[in-house]
Amino acid sequence: MKLNNLQVLRAIAAYMVLLAHIEDIEAKRGIGHILGRWTDIGDWGVDLFFVLSGFVMVLVSHHTLGGLQDAGKFLWSRVTRIYPLWWLCLSALVPIWLFRPQLVYGGTQQEISLLKDYLLIPKSESPLLQTGWTLIHEMYFYIFFAALLMIPLGERRRLPILILWGTVAVSLGLILNPSRGEEPVLRLLTHPMLLEFLAGAAAAFLWRSTRGALGVPALAVGAAALIIGMTLYVNGALGADSGGFITHDRARVILFLPSAALLTYGAASIELRQDWKLTGLPVSIGDWSYSLYLTHMLSANFFGLVWGKVAMPGLLDNAIALPAIMLGCTLVAWASFTLFEQPVTGQSKKLGQRIFGRLRPAAAQV
Repeated sequence: MKLNNLQVLRAIAAYMVLLAHIEDIEAKRGIGHILGRWTDIGDWGVDLFFVLSGFVMVLVSHHTLGGLQDAGKFLWSRVTRIYPLWWLCLSALVPIWLFRPQLVYGGTQQEISLLKDYLLIPKSESPLLQTGWTLIHEMYFYIFFAALLMIPLGERRRLPILILWGTVAVSLGLILNPSRGEEPVLRLLTHPMLLEFLAGAAAAFLWRSTRGALGVPALAVGAAALIIGMTLYVNGALGADSGGFITHDRARVILFLPSAALLTYGAASIELRQDWKLTGLPVSIGDWSYSLYLTHMLSANFFGLVWGKVAMPGLLDNAIALPAIMLGCTLVAWASFTLFEQPVTGQSKKLGQRIFGRLRPAAAQV
């Protein structure tokens, strides 16, 4: 079972992240600011990705009783989806970093450990390919979820354990307040964005138990929460930049988690209950979303560099640059998905079937 609406949300999330990075590209390539600080709303894309991950993890595992084989199947499917394309994109960036580090976002940072970056091990600074920091969080969640699947508990007992784990971990983070620079592992283990994975998991349990009965109200409230959250976020209403108790990460969870969880539940619900689902290109872009997410830092900077050299000064050319860069990044993502990601994923599934037996189909791609 593939939920089209979740794939569309994945496409939206990927484009939001691209939007968030447009301002950096504008500044570096001299294109001129088009949206200004409103590109910050693109940060919501990461929060939506995390909620979607938690939601889908529950769906793909609901039929499992637990045990070593189920945990192995789950972790194999996650690792073989995350790492190959990550390795490809990171490897494409390494030669540029070696010869022109100033062209790489974060290429001049103090701690660069390619081994940690390739393995997605937390460190004091972001990976060389900046988007990798979210994959570190994803792998943390996957590893814990796989460990939970090793215990033959059944589906209904997993959610309370997930909630307990998240509550304890985030509470420790509030008490210890670990810094990224000095305690990267502890900071990861107690990070507030862990709550977004758990919110997605809780939304999936609710979706299954209610059969999507609350889909339309959830979409309405979620849309309102998104507008309010984005407005407050852009204007720094919670004082997230002041260095106080409400840090940037805590602020984005407070402002973005409700809308991401409600919209995810609502989108899945209207597809299940009313059979309202999107089809065509938006769903296809959702299939390409992981490729879009990882390749856009490379492709957007390239297209921005080209545009900065050929465009004429003025608002019109600047306004054309945004959709042109987004279109170029989409085409690169399609090529990446078609030529690399899809074939590698297919071969990995075949290998997994030989190792673990038949892999059960996922409810949606992650």
